[in-house]
Amino acid sequence: MALGDDLVIGVSVNNVTGITGKTYTIHDLIHAGVEAEAMGFDAIWVHDAMMGRRTTAAYCPINALTAVAAQTKTLKLCTGILTPQVRNPVMTAQQWATLYDISEGRAIMGVGMGAGTPTLIKREFEGLASLKHDTNLNPAELYKKRGKVFDECMDVMRRLWSEDKVTYNGDYFRFNGITLGMACPSEMPPVLMGSGIYFPTQLGGPVHHGWKEKNAGKYLPGNLQRVVDYGDGWITVHLSPEEYAEHWKTIEAAGAEKFPGKKYAKAWNCFANVNDDPRKGWEGVRDHLEDFHGPPIHDDVVDRWAVAGPPEQMAARLQSYIDIGVNIFQLVIGSPDQLGQMRRIAEEVLPLLKR
Repeated sequence: MALGDDLVIGVSVNNVTGITGKTYTIHDLIHAGVEAEAMGFDAIWVHDAMMGRRTTAAYCPINALTAVAAQTKTLKLCTGILTPQVRNPVMTAQQWATLYDISEGRAIMGVGMGAGTPTLIKREFEGLASLKHDTNLNPAELYKKRGKVFDECMDVMRRLWSEDKVTYNGDYFRFNGITLGMACPSEMPPVLMGSGIYFPTQLGGPVHHGWKEKNAGKYLPGNLQRVVDYGDGWITVHLSPEEYAEHWKTIEAAGAEKFPGKKYAKAWNCFANVNDDPRKGWEGVRDHLEDFHGPPIHDDVVDRWAVAGPPEQMAARLQSYIDIGVNIFQLVIGSPDQLGQMRRIAEEVLPLLKR
């Protein structure tokens, strides 16, 4: 399934217990996904947090999306984002191919290196990374080389989705003659590559593992070559439409050189809160971010991440990205009232957008 140019407005359904209440279950997640289709959203996104954040660990996003696929017809099913580098890529390729088949091509894999404090990222590798046989690498060393591990995971998955009897001899993964058999998709499942983050002016909240004083107050795009090497589009956060358009030139140039004629989709992640009082909407997003990441969340982060306030104000901000070619949106609900906010966005914001 090519990503195409159609406008895809998707909503993140909570995948971290504690954000919408202490009794949130997998059945609540599935219900929210089914409701999203009924409300008129084009997609849902399910977050990946295998070691959790300040709350208990998330459900498996691939399994959750498979359950939603069985109860929906048109809804696109997206991970936002999946971190393959702490999974076995052969098993992940098989799981995703199964979801892709069950959903009849509605699945979009959003992937990325992930972000967070060094302690969190290291914990993920210590607890989840599977080491290749015949290696002396330990999780700490694997963490240092996580970019290369990520690249090999993506390479393995894309080869298994497009080839039969794959033999692989990488630095971290080695195997002979593996095939997905009947699960091998008839077309390459689309991948959105996550890259780029804003570094807040002060320490606190969602502090990226690469935070340095010299980066404070700056948006850095990350490794955009990965978008071309392993993806079919770019999903990012925190940047203005002008910054998006400027960094997109790098992807266009790299893509034209490696895969002439291939088109890439533009996607953007934000936190949404509909409120007739602009300040209360902004505060709702801030409070949600503090619940997830831990306080303090500084104003500059909220300003870049929030699409909040009256419906007309929210629609105008989203339209500014649509006008520069962004056509895929991940709206994370910035409120404990997930279904109520989803309904208001569907009824009051989406009709104002020019499709």
